[in-house]
Amino acid sequence: MDCVMCKGLMEAKTINHIVDKDGHITIVKNVPALVCKQCGENFIDNSVAIKLEELLNKYSNSNVEVLIVNYIEKVA
Repeated sequence: MDCVMCKGLMEAKTINHIVDKDGHITIVKNVPALVCKQCGENFIDNSVAIKLEELLNKYSNSNVEVLIVNYIEKVA
């Protein structure tokens, strides 16, 4: 797959996905993604995005200011 931004080569990696919602920051580590070798743009597959959204919804009622979750541990 080519990068939609620069047409560079994409490679499979893991990324940190950060969400800032209503003053609460959630960091999801080790999210599988394709990352462009040239510009760094990333692409998350639909199946991963659905699991990521479910994971974020699960922890959305947390009262902590910053939450760090490991995607691989929670989804696998």
